[in-house]
Formats: sequence, structure tokens, C-alpha cells
Amino acid sequence: MDTANLTKRQEEILSAALKLVANEGTRALTMKRVAEELNVTEPAIYRHFKNKRHLLLALYGYVRDLLIAELEPILRQRLSARDRLILFVETLLAYLTERKGVNLILLAETIYHQDEQLRKAMLDIFLGVRELAAELIQQGIESGTFQPKQKPTEYATCLLGMIQGFLTFYMLDPEMTVDTNKASKAILDCFLEPLEIK
Repeated sequence: MDTANLTKRQEEILSAALKLVANEGTRALTMKRVAEELNVTEPAIYRHFKNKRHLLLALYGYVRDLLIAELEPILRQRLSARDRLILFVETLLAYLTERKGVNLILLAETIYHQDEQLRKAMLDIFLGVRELAAELIQQGIESGTFQPKQKPTEYATCLLGMIQGFLTFYMLDPEMTVDTNKASKAILDCFLEPLEIK
């Protein structure tokens, strides 16, 4: 579903759906529950999304658009390449922890249903974020901050893997308190060491 042409009501529905998924997982995502969140009737939701799968597909695009809108401006910040990368990691971690690792929840839904369209929509989220991270790394190479021998896409993939690892622990351990600044620092300490020119 093209999220560029969402109506205001569809955005409200997707926002309610995202809140449900973040707080209770995809099992809670039913048309009835979304209607209850918005204090409307269930048929009112069906006027905008024909079924749960249609809603889920739109939700993947919505999550991607929200993430990109949050991260893309960082590439144009008047900061050093290193500081832009730090801000990128901090912003991404804050976004995902505030939404309780919603991307991992959606990934689990994708794997469970083995649905090709859901798989592609989930991949689009990862590729969109990876592309921005790779561009930041490329900016660092061009400014002489990062090693020119490094491949930006491979490094961006590793960076996202580190962030996903942190989120996995956060989701699996209910006792874990989240300090995104501490997590960002730990990830960046490991990540920047081989990347930066000494």
C-alpha cells in the first residue's frame, strides 16, 4: 500500500494499530481492537482497510516512513560525520525502544506467516534504514573521517545488526532497564574503532 496517499483517518488507524502492536504484540492487532482504541465501530475500520493483512501491510509502510522521516534529516545536519553517526544511532535506538522494538515484532509476524508481501514490506524497512546509515558512512569516508577501504553498505548492515541485538535482549528480558545513551555509547565504541582514521 502506498503510504504517501494515506487519508487522515487511515493515519489515525495506523497510529492506533502501531500503539497496539508496540504494547501488546501483533496478536492484539484485530480490527475490533483498533476500533476500540479509536472509539469507533469495527465497520468504520473496514471502510479504510479491507482486512487485517491489508492493515498490516499498510502498517509496515507507515513504520518505514516514520523511521525514515526521523532519521533522514540527520544526514543534512551541520555536524561532523562522527557526530551525525552518533546522532543517527541514538535517534534510531530511542525510536525503537520507545515503541518497544516494534520492528522485531513485525519481523516475527512476517516469519510466522511466511507471506511474500509482508516479507518484502519488512525488507523495505531494513533497506531504507540501512541506506541512510550507509550514506552517513560514505559521507564520513568523503570527509576523511572514516577509513576509505570500508564498504559503507556492509558496515551499515553490521551497525543495524548491533542495534537489533540490543533490542532483542531488551524485548526478551523484562527486568532489563533501557538506557539508550548507554546502549548507543557501547554500540558506537565497538563500531567506530575500526571505522575511524587514527
